[in-house]
Amino acid sequence: MKCATCGAPIEAGMEKCPYCGSTTSYGETLLEEKIRRKENAERQKRIENLPRMKFVSGAFIPLLYFFTLCWYAPIWYGLRMRSLNALNPPHALPAWAVGLYNLTWLAIIILSGWEEQFGLTPEQGKFILNSLLGVATALSMWLALLTRSILQSYAAKFLEGNIAVHTVAPSNVLLLLFGPMYLQYQINNMISMELLAPQI
Repeated sequence: MKCATCGAPIEAGMEKCPYCGSTTSYGETLLEEKIRRKENAERQKRIENLPRMKFVSGAFIPLLYFFTLCWYAPIWYGLRMRSLNALNPPHALPAWAVGLYNLTWLAIIILSGWEEQFGLTPEQGKFILNSLLGVATALSMWLALLTRSILQSYAAKFLEGNIAVHTVAPSNVLLLLFGPMYLQYQINNMISMELLAPQI
């Protein structure tokens, strides 16, 4: 092969021309490979140092909701609470609220259709169920808003504040309607954006 710069004949596999010192095409390929390996190593190191969150397939979440009679929503907060609070948010996800949300939903599942076994009239059972559903709905909305605030505060460390707000769970309607399902989708996106690392 010949040097592309001076035209001198050089042996294959040489990184530089021995006559003019310019880098050969083989040397350029090696250099690009070294740069790529260094960038991959730095990227891997950066990902390893990121906080970890559980990645759950979007198709799998509706099944979890179905098989747990929608109890997956309060369970989700319990499973994610420690990881979310490890992001050092200005306001942590309170354990008492997550526990109360789980107990409220458990009471709803137990009481549904079993009013007579607890010695309640249909009217009493309906009133208690509606009260429990009201508490569960209020807790669900509050925890969803608080979790979004935690994720947005964390994302703002990497993105500009306005971009973080418009990137992480921007829809209030979807947040309040689907809660953890929508939030988990946002966490999956943050893992894809390499703002978070997947929990193994």
